[in-house]
Amino acid sequence: MIPGVTAKALNEIRIKGKIKVFPEDFVVAEVLKKGLSFREGRHLLAIAEKKGVEHAVVSRALGNLANYLGIKDKNALAYFFVSFKRVKVNIKSIPGLKLRFVGKTKKILTRKYLLGNAFKIKIRDCECIEKAFQNWMNILERWEAPNFYGTQRFEKNNYIIGEALVKRDFKKADELVQEDGYNGVKDVPLWLRRFYVQAYQSYLFNRELSKVFNGEVNGEPTKMNFSDGFFNGSVEIAYLPGYGFRDKGDVYSKALIEVAKEEGIKFRHFYIDEYQEISQEGGIRPARIIAHKVNYRIDEHTNEAIVNFILYKGSYATVALRELLLNLD
Repeated sequence: MIPGVTAKALNEIRIKGKIKVFPEDFVVAEVLKKGLSFREGRHLLAIAEKKGVEHAVVSRALGNLANYLGIKDKNALAYFFVSFKRVKVNIKSIPGLKLRFVGKTKKILTRKYLLGNAFKIKIRDCECIEKAFQNWMNILERWEAPNFYGTQRFEKNNYIIGEALVKRDFKKADELVQEDGYNGVKDVPLWLRRFYVQAYQSYLFNRELSKVFNGEVNGEPTKMNFSDGFFNGSVEIAYLPGYGFRDKGDVYSKALIEVAKEEGIKFRHFYIDEYQEISQEGGIRPARIIAHKVNYRIDEHTNEAIVNFILYKGSYATVALRELLLNLD
């Protein structure tokens, strides 16, 4: 069960199947925006290959000189970019991680240079019903699937810790992080402290979308024309909670306001005086998954299938596959 998700999948025909039996079954590669030069500059750029390794391990090994465009699943074969603040770096060798240096950049790469992620995923022990795959492909190509945050966002009590921080229950937050080997919240790396609060935002966002897709709130969505690289279309806008949230009067605003009331929080609570560095302003996020080049191939002899697609940054492949596979609810 994905925390915060109560809405049913749109696909009326879903199938049984297994993913991530082996890391090689779930391949993800970052896609950069066009126009970047890798020929010169004072920042070293590398492509990392990661298999069966948590991001926290990579972060500790590469240190604070490395910058990442996104966090990749442990149970996957992932290819992603690492931008270093210097040209010369000393890197600790860790099992499951390989680095290939590909050039230099004038600016250190940040998330704004990431366009999306390309996926190639094998489904084993597949109940390969052709109509289920066709429905799934149509739902993604039409940008209809809800853009929930996936289960990876909520591992190890992340959003529970974030909730405690937002609600100022610092004693509970300290106790929970101690279970992961830290002395307390102040002992946790900054990126992870921020991630706790962001995970709670994600939980509330999932509840917001669920209310809309379940028809619990009346109103119209705010739509905008969207164009970024090869992603072009019209998207509905939903809202991440934060101290900067303002009611737009649309259906997603109404849903988020209801969720906040049910949670017993106010949006200003996301500005945390005691930990100002992890405060979250909030923002907007596509309410539906933005996808490109969706296709599939079924092998009836082996009861396996391969699916390929590209998702706009921030969307989860497991959420996209929820519209196909029964076990991803």
